[in-house]
Amino acid sequence: MKKRTIVILALLVVGGIAWYAFRPERLFVNARVNESFPATASASPVMQPVALASGRFHEVAHKAAGLATVYQLPDGKRVLRLTEFDTSNGPDLQLYLVAAADAKDSDTVKAAGFVTLGPLKGNKGDQNYDLPVETDLSKFRAVTVWCRRFGVNFATAPLAMPGETSTPPLMLASGRFRGVAHKSTGLATVYQLPDGKRVLRLTEFATSNGPDLQLYLVAAEDAKDNDTVKKAGFLTLGPLKGNQGDQNYELPAEADLAQYRAVTVWCRRFSVNFATAPLVRQ
Repeated sequence: MKKRTIVILALLVVGGIAWYAFRPERLFVNARVNESFPATASASPVMQPVALASGRFHEVAHKAAGLATVYQLPDGKRVLRLTEFDTSNGPDLQLYLVAAADAKDSDTVKAAGFVTLGPLKGNKGDQNYDLPVETDLSKFRAVTVWCRRFGVNFATAPLAMPGETSTPPLMLASGRFRGVAHKSTGLATVYQLPDGKRVLRLTEFATSNGPDLQLYLVAAEDAKDNDTVKKAGFLTLGPLKGNQGDQNYELPAEADLAQYRAVTVWCRRFSVNFATAPLVRQ
């Protein structure tokens, strides 16, 4: 086989792989859908769908517009409906419910965790998605269009429940727990609420139980041992409410997040650092 032929074949193979990975034609070809509102079994005016939460899409990696609304149907099912929706097309786009108040970048989606609602039906138009029965809307507060091929957040709609302020909590810092004396997992996130208060929220949290466990903000970038907590100094947020599950702790007004850079689960009875989450400012 001539060298020129081999080169041409190699270029065709490389070009085919690149086309499959990037699917550039999707930047110019829209997938439009126009689903009607889900049919309900009841025609009674007192048994109509109820809007549980809603929010408008904002741009992250790509421009986006439209409204995301979660409805509860008369039969008890819950549906996420996108209306007047419009964003860029792309390869392997998915729709996620994200366990955060908002997601203004890709890292927030990865760190906070998410529930997959399925492939995006179209980058334009009205569309419906069933919500899993176990989905907790007090935890999963944002809808994200996610490109799974490249790990990119295209756009996000923060969800607000009826009567809530339209201003979502602001994420100030976050970090993942790792074990020190005990194996631990979960995310620690500091939020500033619309009223100015700051709250530390633990999500998907799990560690060992023990006597007199306290939650500390430590004046260090990290705390990989017991001595760091003792030498650096700390602010006590109170007794650990539980060794598993989502929980909230109000921060003292004097807590300076430029100084207190880590969250530690501390056994006060035996002066042992169970686990620490170093906080990264957003």
